[in-house]
Amino acid sequence: MKTKHTLSIIAALVLSASALFAKPIAGPKGGRILTATAPHAEFFVDASRNVVISFYDADLKPVSPTDQVAIVTAEAPSGKAKLEFAIKDGALVSVAPLPAGDGYRVVVQLKANATAKPTNYRVEYHAEVCGECKRAEYACTCTEAGGDHSGHGH
Repeated sequence: MKTKHTLSIIAALVLSASALFAKPIAGPKGGRILTATAPHAEFFVDASRNVVISFYDADLKPVSPTDQVAIVTAEAPSGKAKLEFAIKDGALVSVAPLPAGDGYRVVVQLKANATAKPTNYRVEYHAEVCGECKRAEYACTCTEAGGDHSGHGH
């Protein structure tokens, strides 16, 4: 009996570890997919530094936002900045751009609707492009994504 219980625990740990170290899903717009399951939410920073949160089904087909709420707080060197969002072109787009600079944390809170409990995601915002996957570092999909990118050849 103990053997079955021990094997179950080991199997659960292996599955958890493989999910933790799985290669990130590439966002269709070039951003970072935040959610592990559908509906997927993609965090993307456009050329004007506005944050775009797009939603997708399990097949990564676009889904227009309806009741979803996004709250983004940029923890920039100049201070914290809270971004507000509006629906534009089938996505939630920040009204103002991210603060100037690079190499800071962005906290994304997503809620299914105004009264739902939020789910928090943290993104280390680095705009430089990864030499391997050719995506911005905050959205890197390389096997060591989120780790040391010193070997990527920036």
